[in-house]
Parts: sequence; structure tokens; C-alpha cells
Amino acid sequence: MKILFFLIFFMFTMNAFSLVGFSNFEKKLTERNQTLKSIKNDIEAKKSQLDSSYSNYYPQLSAVAGWGESHIDEPLLNDKGYFGYIEGRLNIFRGYRDQNILKKNTIEVEISKLDFKLNQSYLKIKLTEILSEMIYLHSMQHILALELNVTKEQTKMASKKTAAGLTSSVDNLELELREQEIQLQIQQFNQLHKESHEKLVQLFGSDEADSDLDNLQFETLDQLSKSRPYSQQNNPEVQRSILISQISVLDPLLVDSQNYPSIDLSYSFGRITPDQSTSSANNEYRYSLQFSIPLFTGFEYTHKKKSALYSSLATKAQAQQAEISGSSDFHILLSKQSELIDLFKINERRLETSKHYFDLTVGEYKRGIKNSPDLVNATERWFSSQKRKYELLKDLEIVRAKIESLTQG
Repeated sequence: MKILFFLIFFMFTMNAFSLVGFSNFEKKLTERNQTLKSIKNDIEAKKSQLDSSYSNYYPQLSAVAGWGESHIDEPLLNDKGYFGYIEGRLNIFRGYRDQNILKKNTIEVEISKLDFKLNQSYLKIKLTEILSEMIYLHSMQHILALELNVTKEQTKMASKKTAAGLTSSVDNLELELREQEIQLQIQQFNQLHKESHEKLVQLFGSDEADSDLDNLQFETLDQLSKSRPYSQQNNPEVQRSILISQISVLDPLLVDSQNYPSIDLSYSFGRITPDQSTSSANNEYRYSLQFSIPLFTGFEYTHKKKSALYSSLATKAQAQQAEISGSSDFHILLSKQSELIDLFKINERRLETSKHYFDLTVGEYKRGIKNSPDLVNATERWFSSQKRKYELLKDLEIVRAKIESLTQG
């Protein structure tokens, strides 16, 4: 009996400490989650694509060989036979296409990095939800086990009073019903506990032992109350929408470049003129400065330009909406955080009052002033306040994680 009331006292006085060990699980998430691995590979692919953009500024070197015939009006000047030469080509101007492609690929690398950050942030929220749920469920399992023990002790007291003829058997039935209700809750929380472990498998690819999860605890109320100020520049979703808008500005320029003339410098050396003789000299050379002007492309330019302009307008509108939504989401979460903090403080006072009410009711029940419904009601209120405390801490952890995802920079 003394051990039981020591446990009751311990449960009442224990405080929430910082969520120790969360960083270890976050590290596992980054290392083992397949979605993040996929995005990492996409970043490397985009980096390679960016590196390939610089090749447009380098000359191209080719080996050309084959058989051909050059026909000229003068029969004696016709050339037929084999040819083979080395050709070098350097683009001098292509309507600023190369510069814009380089800018676009650079931005796409940054977008991929933001995609990684956004997915990492989303998965961190999921991880916070699951781990907070785990802490909550473990706390509920301990509280319910304690509540069941307390109720069983009360049932023994009721049995003694019934045997002594001080009360009827209704007291026993009242407490037995309460025991059964607690057992139902225990089964429900055990099922939720199994489901939470399956959610961990979805994130990590494997389960985590309860012994490792038992080391986690909620942060203090002071820590859960903190939040960084909001700014558009620190919201990754807004940053991403701005970058996409910048790409949409480049797309019409890339379309325009197809309508500009291009200038290429070429140089060839070897057997340029087709000749059937194997003894012919291979020291011919030819160089040229070539201008190419598109005259008609089947209205492709017109339609592509119109499409690019409309796409640009669409992405600008999306960027503006992302800014509005980000600010709105932040203030909603901030309001929710404030509400939860107020509820937590009210519940702390309720917890203290319900404990005092419980103690008084137990004393009056022993003296015969209170009956079993009063005892059950007082016990249920006290344990309900304990359960509510961890439920609020769980919600605060999740809200703070969502706030951080909007202000992470």
C-alpha cells in the first residue's frame, strides 16, 4: 500500500523534461529515409546538369570521315571519293541562350536543395508527431496501470465495508465497472502503441525498440513556448515559389533566343575534298565564320512565347499565394500555441485541485461520509487531469515543430 501511494505521489510531482534524444532519431531519419535519399540523388543529377551547361562555352572537336561526291557544273572539277578531317567549332553568339540555360540550371539546383529541406522538414514534423505520440502513449500506459491499481485498492476497501454491513454490494459493482472501463482503455492504447511502431517503420525502414523510446520526454513548457519571428525569407516554401518564378522569367528569354541569329566559327584540317586516290595530301584546311538566321519555324516561336508568358504569370501568382499562405499559417499556429499554453496552465491548477479533492474524498469515504460514486468521480477527475497534461504537451510539441518548419531559414 505504501509503495502504491509513493507511485501516486511520484506521478503527481514528476515534471516534463526536454525531449532528450530527438536529434539521434532525426539523424537516423536523414540517413535512412528513402524519400530523402531520392532527393539527394536528384540534387546530384541537377548539379551534373549544371556542370554540363558550361560545355556550351567550350569549342567542340570532331573527327569526320566518309565517302562523298561534290558536283560542280564544270565536269573536270567534280570530286568523288573518300574524305577525312578534324573539325573544330566554337559558338560565338546564340541569342544569349547559353547564359540563360546556365542561370536556369543554377536555379534548379537551388530548388532541389529546397525540395530536400522541405521534405526533411515535413518528415521531421511526422517524426515529432510519432515520437510525441509514443511519449504520450507510454505515459498513458503508466497512468492507466496506476489508475487500475488505485481502483483495485478501492475495490478492496469497498469489499471490507460491504462485509461489515456498512454499504451495499452496489459499491463493489460501481468500482468493478470502473476497473473494466480502465482495462478497455488499456487495450485501446496498446493498439495505438502498435500502430505508432508501424509508423516508425514507414519513416526508418525498420522499427525502434521501446527501450530507446523510453528515454524520450517532452520539453519544458518554457521551451515549448518559444518561437522565432516569421519572415518570408525564412519560409522554404516561399523561397521555392520565388525561384520557380525566376525560372518562368527565363523561359520567354530562351524562346526568344531561338529567333535570334547565331554565329559560329569553324576550322577543319585534313582531307576535306573527296578523292579516290589514297596518295592525296591530307593537309587541306578550311575555316569559316557562319551566320544562321531563322526565317520560318511553322509558328512554333509564336506559340511557345505565348505559353512561356502565361506560365510566367501563373508562377508569379503562385509565389504571391505562397507568401500569403505562409504568413497566415504562421499566425494560426502561433494562436494555437498560445491557446495550448493557456490550457496547460489551467490544467496544472486543475491537477492540483483534483489531487486535493481526491485526498479529501478518500478520507470521507473511509469515514462513511462519501459513497462509491463520489470516490470513482474523484479518482477519475484526478487521473483525467494527468492524462490531459500529456495530451497538451504532445500537441504543443507538434505545433512548435510546424512553427519551426515555417521559420527555419
